Amino acid sequence: MVIPSLMFFMFLYLMSFGMVLGGEDWFLIWLGLEINMMSFLILLYRRYDMSVIESCMKYFFIQSLGSALLISILYGGGGVLGSMSSLILGFKIGAGPFYYWFPSVCSGLNWGSCFMLMLFQKVLPLCLIFMLIHWVIWIIISISLVMGVLGSFNQSSMSELMAYSSIHHLGWILIIVMNSSLSWMIYLMVYGFVLLSVVLLMISNEVVNFNEMFMSESKVWFVVSMLSMAGMPPLLGFFLKWMALINVISFGLFYVLALVLVSVIMLYVYLRVVYDCVMGGGVEVSWVLLKDRTQYGLMIDMSGMLGVVVGLYFVMSLFL
Repeated sequence: MVIPSLMFFMFLYLMSFGMVLGGEDWFLIWLGLEINMMSFLILLYRRYDMSVIESCMKYFFIQSLGSALLISILYGGGGVLGSMSSLILGFKIGAGPFYYWFPSVCSGLNWGSCFMLMLFQKVLPLCLIFMLIHWVIWIIISISLVMGVLGSFNQSSMSELMAYSSIHHLGWILIIVMNSSLSWMIYLMVYGFVLLSVVLLMISNEVVNFNEMFMSESKVWFVVSMLSMAGMPPLLGFFLKWMALINVISFGLFYVLALVLVSVIMLYVYLRVVYDCVMGGGVEVSWVLLKDRTQYGLMIDMSGMLGVVVGLYFVMSLFL
């Protein structure tokens, strides 16, 4: 099913970013969020598929509920500044404690849509949270970090694993936001680059479960991408964790130790994924998983090599 005027909705989608980021009136900002949500749904629904329809309905319901709560606060006498506005914005991006809908929506989407949901759809709410820093964000951070780790255990679906990973990384981003530092934008861009390398691998190999990568020619780059997601030095993901730890030092040693502990546990999750990929995970696989890499092979190789080289550069700049 071809959606007419797809370029028009793409224009609306881009215009919504300008409305929110450049808006001075909170009603216009709210309206920009609504236009962003509706145009994004049109971009998601590009073919008739029951799983896509289900995910679109879930996303529409969640975002509509969040928007209704936000506009009620706006005209309810308390304004939008305060703890409730931070919680609602966290709800709209799938942060703790309202994370439950995010993996479910991602599981029904293709990888291109998942990439947009995990990256671009977080930009506007994060910008608003940055403007409305409140102590309640620490609750969102704690639950996002912990549930991102716990939800990743015993996951075989790659889309749900990356969804919980996105929730976990969202906690790290919010830590930098709490330090009133614009470095969270750098974190989000670098995370997007690492996520893109994973998405390209999933698309090129048509992977549903990560242990299916066992027979793939791109297995090496998949391992590199997973280790980079985990923050293993000297890969690019290590720079993200280092940057976040530098920002959190000002809050005290306890926060640093807590983040290191959570990061080590998440590293175990990624190492389990790497082990299942390398050893096969005890799952029967077929030789038909050897896909033609001509379409995405060059992009995968370039993104993998760039991630390693840039990661090495940052690590050397830190210690030399």
